[in-house]
Amino acid sequence: MGEAGVVRLPRPNNGDLIAWGVLAAALLAPLPGLIRFTGPPMEEGFMLLFPQLVAAGKVPNVDFLHLYGPGSLWALAGVYKVFGASLEVQRLVGWFQHGALVVGLYTLIRPWSRLLASGVALTALVQVITPVGLTALAWDGAIALAVWSLVLATASLDLQTAGPDLTDADISPPISRWVRWRPAIAGLLGGLALLYRPDLIVAIGLSLGLMWWLMAGRDRRLLGAGVAAGVAPMLIQLALAGPARTINGMVLDPVLRLRGGRSLPSPPSTTELASTLQRAAALRTNGWPLPQLSPPMQVAVWFWALVLGTLGVIGVAAVLWRHRNTPRTARFLALGALAVGVLPQALQRPDTTHLAWVGCLTLPAVAVAAAELMRSKGWLPGEWRVKGHLIDANSANRFAPAIIALVVGGGLVMSAPQYTSRAYIDLVGQSVGINRDAIKVSRGDRHYYYGDHQRAADLQAAIDMLDQRAKRDQSLVVATGDLRFTPYSDAIVYWMFPELVPGTYFIEMDPGLANRAGNGLATDISNADWVLQTRFWDDWDEPNDSANPGDPLPNEVLKEKFCVVGEWDTVVLSERCR
Repeated sequence: MGEAGVVRLPRPNNGDLIAWGVLAAALLAPLPGLIRFTGPPMEEGFMLLFPQLVAAGKVPNVDFLHLYGPGSLWALAGVYKVFGASLEVQRLVGWFQHGALVVGLYTLIRPWSRLLASGVALTALVQVITPVGLTALAWDGAIALAVWSLVLATASLDLQTAGPDLTDADISPPISRWVRWRPAIAGLLGGLALLYRPDLIVAIGLSLGLMWWLMAGRDRRLLGAGVAAGVAPMLIQLALAGPARTINGMVLDPVLRLRGGRSLPSPPSTTELASTLQRAAALRTNGWPLPQLSPPMQVAVWFWALVLGTLGVIGVAAVLWRHRNTPRTARFLALGALAVGVLPQALQRPDTTHLAWVGCLTLPAVAVAAAELMRSKGWLPGEWRVKGHLIDANSANRFAPAIIALVVGGGLVMSAPQYTSRAYIDLVGQSVGINRDAIKVSRGDRHYYYGDHQRAADLQAAIDMLDQRAKRDQSLVVATGDLRFTPYSDAIVYWMFPELVPGTYFIEMDPGLANRAGNGLATDISNADWVLQTRFWDDWDEPNDSANPGDPLPNEVLKEKFCVVGEWDTVVLSERCR
């Protein structure tokens, strides 16, 4: 409240501008390196290809396997229509999603402290930007949308809490139309997050459900209507694919059939890395000047920090629940609910990618829990002096939040540098030409980057041969070396040949899905014109069902109907026998 009972809405000051500058610099510094760095060829392949298939009239769960909601594909289809479907455009969308998350966290946490908000936003950044680079994944987009949904919902709740009976004359500056409709936009963003990732239903249901409960009157109705509007386009997917195929592709496949082939032991081992891709990432070590734990121990410490941090958030929420109608406590509870709701991602597959996906919310929630507990309990209210000099008249304002940010953020980057701070510094170095060793594989104006010289050379040779021999509108299947095992695929090759038709439903290959008996892969291969097999993933070794051989029929069909026209150490190209 300002003078004469007037509510003064906060405005950014010079300190905020400096913080924005720091966040912008942290986002921009690794960007050139990330644009030219090797990435996950299956994920980037389908995030480049699927939106183009959708734009051409193909339907997820009917024409190709897609385990998530259609929202990200529709959004990317629009982006590609305007800017083109290039690797750089796709990665810039991924960078924008990371930036939206980081800026959203800063905005959400800013009421406690600029230092706290900056520190936890940077902590989130070094987690999300390192595991899979700038791949425009649905998860990253959904989390960014969810965080901004809370930013707008909590801002509306702040105004409502300041005085539900206030008139426009009581508020400076006056309420704009945007502010009046802010709850609806908050709900819309939450609904769109579900359109990207329906499996976020628990996390978004908890956080926005809390906001809906705390709101009243028109704001509550607008929030609910916004969520309904955001998720309503799912009806289009249901109409196009049919309820059975939609449920099969977005619920049964990822939740029931895929879990056995993707889950990893939880808690993770402290002596060995269970994830194949994680072991590959651990091979890139460009030096770290400080003592560090072994890579498996780093993963284990990170995992337990998230589990114990979540329990801590729940505990603080229980202590502060009676203050839930106060603005800052409501913000903490909303962020904490979102963080608690995503924890199962880390429990089912505790590799660095999933730990980062969860940690970008959990660790900020832990920091906010500590800050809000101190504030509400009146801890550290006195002066902060160093050698007799007054630094802060109320140490709870700056000193405590700074220490919290340092402990949470510094604890992560020091305990798990291989996958956070060291990886981030490596990417910044690559941006200025240091240790840049990705190898380009290209066809025309389309290219991709691999980290292994032999694999890149073999794939380039196969692409060149396919380019010379294949005819427009022929069908291509990109597969593993042994089709009984389908842990991964180099789907990026499909994108490099836009004039060829993807010859299988399983553009994305997953254990328990692509190699399941009777699923149609053998028929797809039987009808294809070309099969390109990469042996890159033949040594895939994880303690789950991906090690179990699947249907042998696709191998038999391939042997019977196809002739090898090119074979290298790690790639085989076969054409239907004439």
